[in-house]
Amino acid sequence: MGELRDIKRRVGALLDGLGHDPDEVASTLEAAGVQGVPRSNTSCAVAVYASAVMKADPRICAVSVGPCTLILTLVRADGRPGGKLTVQLPKPVRGFVDGFDASRYPQVLRLPTVPGPEPAVATPTV
Repeated sequence: MGELRDIKRRVGALLDGLGHDPDEVASTLEAAGVQGVPRSNTSCAVAVYASAVMKADPRICAVSVGPCTLILTLVRADGRPGGKLTVQLPKPVRGFVDGFDASRYPQVLRLPTVPGPEPAVATPTV
């Protein structure tokens, strides 16, 4: 049980370190080069950041973020599923997630690439 407490403590410290208000969280993520997709639990900016930092831990298989929580999917040393660990988002991070999902932080938005129209090709006239 000490391992889970340790992971939860490290994740909590990581999230607390993002900033004291939503705008500071956005600035921290921008400075780290993070971009995410609004309303995506696994691709939002906070999930992308936490995943990049926490996935170095072999016990962490996946990271997702909801409006109020960060959820870690864990794996045991033998490769079997290790369950999920839920960490409450600090208030500034919750505010950021809310604003991010409303597209209020364009500096950290990764917009999906949409194929454009085919380029016009001139047809030779004879």
